Amino acid sequence: MRKPVKLILSAAAAAIAATAGVTAAGLTAASAAPTARHATTPATSGTEYIQVMSASVTPGPASAIARGVFTAAGQTRLSDARVSTIAFPGGTIVLSHRPAQGSSKFYPASCLSVISQSGSYRIARGTGRYAGISGHGTYQLSLEIVAARTGGRCSLARPPLAQQELLRLSGPVRR
Repeated sequence: MRKPVKLILSAAAAAIAATAGVTAAGLTAASAAPTARHATTPATSGTEYIQVMSASVTPGPASAIARGVFTAAGQTRLSDARVSTIAFPGGTIVLSHRPAQGSSKFYPASCLSVISQSGSYRIARGTGRYAGISGHGTYQLSLEIVAARTGGRCSLARPPLAQQELLRLSGPVRR
């Protein structure tokens, strides 16, 4: 019987594999598959990071990516409401949030508004795959808007020319 030969991974591939919980020892020429050690034991508590991003000047859903205890891609609507719902495949997570500090700066020469806000959030509930989830944490919101011009002046009556909104949340969760 032939012994499996261990594959030699390049430094970049090894770094990617290590991040995914796979080691060079977990790959063999015979199996060419990673060990399943990490895939069968998902974390039930730890730090979750959620990033929400929108570059649209029209109302609509923003992209959300969660990583940490679970990894999922979903959508939410960014608004000034105190309760937000993030929809992921298989369920939703409802967050209540409270602003703490904020700042805004307007640059009239370029019609640019830069807004920053931090605060805290609490997971109110989850549905489907996220039923029973709990947690809390902090968030940081960054918003930049370039307003349209009318008659050489910045106009709030017209839709902005560009807008970028980035929301980052992090905190402990338990599933």
